Amino acid sequence: MKDGIVCPFYGKSDDICDVGCGYISPHDVNMIIKFCSCRYRECMKYQELAERFPHEVLTPAKC
Repeated sequence: MKDGIVCPFYGKSDDICDVGCGYISPHDVNMIIKFCSCRYRECMKYQELAERFPHEVLTPAKC
């Protein structure tokens, strides 16, 4: 992962973004590789969640 930065919503909660929580399907693995690491701002789910949650929640997590 580029600079160890991951999506701030990754693995937080099934209610927010289920990618990285519980069972990880092959589809989830593809999304994690494509978006959750360094390109999360391009992810449609991230964009949707970023509009709903306050800015302070959007601090990217470090690995």
